[in-house]
Amino acid sequence: MIHVEHHGPVIAIRMARGFLGRPIDWTTAYWVDGLLIDAGPPCTARQLLRVLNPLHLDGIVVTHAHEDHMGGLPALRARYPHVPIYASRRTVPFLQEPSRLAMQLYRRLLWGRPKPVRDVISLDEVDEVLRTPSYCFRVVETPGHSRDHISLYEPTQRWIFSGDAFVGGPERHWPADSDLFAVLSSLRTLASLRPERLFPASGNVRRTPLPELHEKIGLLLQLTRAVARLDAAGLTVSEMVTALFNGESSLRWWTMGHLSAAHLIEACRSYNALMAQDDRPMASREASRRYNAPSDPSDTSTNPSTDYGDLFRS
Repeated sequence: MIHVEHHGPVIAIRMARGFLGRPIDWTTAYWVDGLLIDAGPPCTARQLLRVLNPLHLDGIVVTHAHEDHMGGLPALRARYPHVPIYASRRTVPFLQEPSRLAMQLYRRLLWGRPKPVRDVISLDEVDEVLRTPSYCFRVVETPGHSRDHISLYEPTQRWIFSGDAFVGGPERHWPADSDLFAVLSSLRTLASLRPERLFPASGNVRRTPLPELHEKIGLLLQLTRAVARLDAAGLTVSEMVTALFNGESSLRWWTMGHLSAAHLIEACRSYNALMAQDDRPMASREASRRYNAPSDPSDTSTNPSTDYGDLFRS
């Protein structure tokens, strides 16, 4: 399924796999001034090409290495063999070897398996800036949804193309390996840019995004405080799921446990533990950071993050 919306000079191309005539989940690619931001999933690649047919395409950029954002690249490369494809240096290896993705069964069924694209240009090679005839898009690192996630910021228009860095509404599910600290840090980064228009992966474009960004941050922090209170009262994770969410939803079953409210509780507990650790004296914190420093000397990132997927985004 595919649905096209116009937002001034920006075209939102919303894509989903349908079931009984209804979309299961939406993901969105955006076309603006010849630049395509994200490429959709494998299952809608042909439909995406039909939408792009009357438009000119000068460049493609991928916000992160998930199948619903990179899956259309092979079809695009076949149709546009000379159009450059850009991605962050962390994303490039996954585009070249999609087998690196640890895709659960439900993701393979929902979106399809992506195929490799070899000739991808790292955004480092263009100084993390993409220019079109009318606009200049600057790369903003926004890890949390995935380790490699980036967003694009157009400073003159104050547009942000946020990929999955922003997911509207309260959270009810989370994967076990997510990092709430990184998610909150990225949301604060986006809010600090004071955007006037936010283009998220859901396709639900925000015309007054700053209050919604602050609301999202507040909802997540409110949840961490609720978990802290229940933790102090001695409740188990299962009891917290019942108290806060009235139990697990069917999504836990459909994703075979990959997404669950229990994982969200654990994410909050990990965040609370990190914040409590940072209340220690400075010398103690510095010693701990040195002890837990990453062993890979080539990884200079100071933003902890892990990968998580999401369904039914708002």
